[in-house]
Amino acid sequence: MTRDAEIRDSLYYWLALKRVEGIGNVYCKKLINAFRGPEAVFSASPEELQRVGGIAGATADRIRNFDGFDGVRDELARIREQRIDVVTLTDTRYPEMLKQIPDPPPFLYASGLPETPVQKCIAVVGTRFPSPYGERVTEDIVLELVRQGFTIVSGMAKGIDAVAHRTAVLHRGHTVAVWGTGIDRVYPAANAGLAQDIARHGLILTEYPTGTPPLETNFPERNRIISGMSLAVIVTEASLNSGTMITVSHALDQGREVFAVPGPIYSMMSQGTNRLIKQGGGMVDTIDSLVRELEAFAPPEPAKKAELPPEHADVLSALSSGPVDLDTLISRLKFDTAKVMSILTEMELSGIVKQLPGKRFVRME
Repeated sequence: MTRDAEIRDSLYYWLALKRVEGIGNVYCKKLINAFRGPEAVFSASPEELQRVGGIAGATADRIRNFDGFDGVRDELARIREQRIDVVTLTDTRYPEMLKQIPDPPPFLYASGLPETPVQKCIAVVGTRFPSPYGERVTEDIVLELVRQGFTIVSGMAKGIDAVAHRTAVLHRGHTVAVWGTGIDRVYPAANAGLAQDIARHGLILTEYPTGTPPLETNFPERNRIISGMSLAVIVTEASLNSGTMITVSHALDQGREVFAVPGPIYSMMSQGTNRLIKQGGGMVDTIDSLVRELEAFAPPEPAKKAELPPEHADVLSALSSGPVDLDTLISRLKFDTAKVMSILTEMELSGIVKQLPGKRFVRME
């Protein structure tokens, strides 16, 4: 890919904005909403940037004078070389529930099946040292959730997380593993085979760039994604000091429902779940009653849309990563200019795409 084509790629600017010093997830979201995408952020004037709440003069200067584009190009090359997908906030594939949290990642690195449904997710989490009881109840709950069409979300840690993912895969269900490392760094290494199974039958997601090692600080931060993309969090077995309680804390802050499986009062691995119930968490007394409660939170099935003609669908697919200019669109599609313009006009009249200044086009939700 030439430098000019690289710069035209909207993903280039997503990666760049995330690397600007002082621009965290909250400001990324504000800027993207204000300028309808990251590319326009870098061409905005200091005055325009400072009209966005919280963007001070020093931050505006760091955006205007950003000098990390060499690192962005290196990351873009690794993404393409390893065939990693990147799902941005403006992409229709981005988990809708995750958009609602205060600090959603501006984009997620993804590997696996792109068609994995992420709008009806339940997080199943727990201790790394489960008892036979914890493993069995996790398997039974996940099996029934899979039968009811829920997607199982967890963190692929050893213990309950691994049991949840493995059970979903075994019963041909959908599962999503949220990592605290780069998508090219399997952690723990013992779960390498499980990671391959998940990639074949579901999705692996992370907000961390390629090559990111398993830093201790990443995992509590990652847990907000597990809870944030889920309708509810189920804790099947956990001690009082389990890292699972961080996920629970995120879930409560995000307004998500939390359910806990009661356990023996003599078991340390049930002290956390028993306390959650005592503090007002939903008690899992039977799996049937749990599923009935979860079904009440599930969004209604979307009405089926009329199937697009193949060439229209190709255009829509080429617009999946945010605003794209006409030249880039033509190069991606290999259609002649007149044909692309004709299709875009039809889709714009149907409300499927919208034209932005500078002959740039974006797909509508």
